[in-house]
This record gives sequence, C-alpha cells and structure tokens, in this order.
Amino acid sequence: MKQLETEPLTLNSKGTLAVRRMASALVVALLAAGCAAPRTANLQADYPEERAQIERRLHEVLVAAENKDFDRLDSYHFYGPKFTKFTGSSSERLDANAGRQGEHDGLGAINGLKMRAEALKIDVFGHVGIATFILDYTFDSSGGTVHRKERSTLVFVKERGAWKIAHEHLSPIKP
Repeated sequence: MKQLETEPLTLNSKGTLAVRRMASALVVALLAAGCAAPRTANLQADYPEERAQIERRLHEVLVAAENKDFDRLDSYHFYGPKFTKFTGSSSERLDANAGRQGEHDGLGAINGLKMRAEALKIDVFGHVGIATFILDYTFDSSGGTVHRKERSTLVFVKERGAWKIAHEHLSPIKP
C-alpha cells in the first residue's frame, strides 16, 4: 500500500488576513445581535419630550370632545381588544365598542361643553404614559350651566409614533 504524503497546512499572509477578517466580522455580527435585543425602559427617566407630546395629545382630546369631532376623537384612542374604560356612571368595565358608543352618546347629548385638565401629572415609562388629573368641565343644561369635576386617569401607548389612549378611568368628585 502506498502511503499518502501530506504537507502541513500553512496559510500565507493573505490567507491569514482573510481568516482574521472573517473572525472579526463574526464577532461584530454577534455583538450587534446582542445589542439589538429589546431593552427595558429606564423607569426613573424623566422623558420631557414624551411628556410634552402627551400633554399636547390630551389638549387635542379635550378640544375634539368640546367640538364633538368624533372622527378626530376616535383617532386619539387605541380602540381594539386591549382598550378598557371605567366611568362613574357604570360599575362595568367597558370595552372599545361600549367606550366609544358611550362617549359619542354622552358628548352628543350636551351643548356648550368646556373642559380643562387641572393638577395634571404625566409619567412616562418608555412607550407607556400615564396622565392623572382633575377633569373640570361645564356644559349647558335647560336649568343653566352644570359644573362637574372628575378624577381622571388616561393611559397612553405609543403606536407608530403617536400617543393613543388605551385606558380611561373617570370617577366623579362629590361636591
């Protein structure tokens, strides 16, 4: 039997450089993949730009409600299976359809609505913002002007760069 002669495997300087480049590219790709993993939000961060965006959105919500601009008002909500709402007029948790219908019916039935958010506090946790405030509002009634206040919490989520209401909780403040 004839024995095969083998030469030791050696790389010239070009081969060594190519192997090093491939290894470096692999290391960079692995590091990039690790850095691309989802990060948790800094729960203690202030997020001033996002707070200002949510405050502007809240103002837009109030103006749309005052003007009975239901299409615009609806566009500010994250209506769907994850939307929920609690109101002082119902002990039930409302889903998107009931929340939307109740808002349309209630706002549609009154005239001269004026609303403002007092003692507003906005906290942002990454793509979630929570606005708590006292909703101070008045509207016209056959007996004159009605004035009411409600404790209010709106939970906003950021969807495609826009803040939308995913949950509302309103409870009346008794005079």
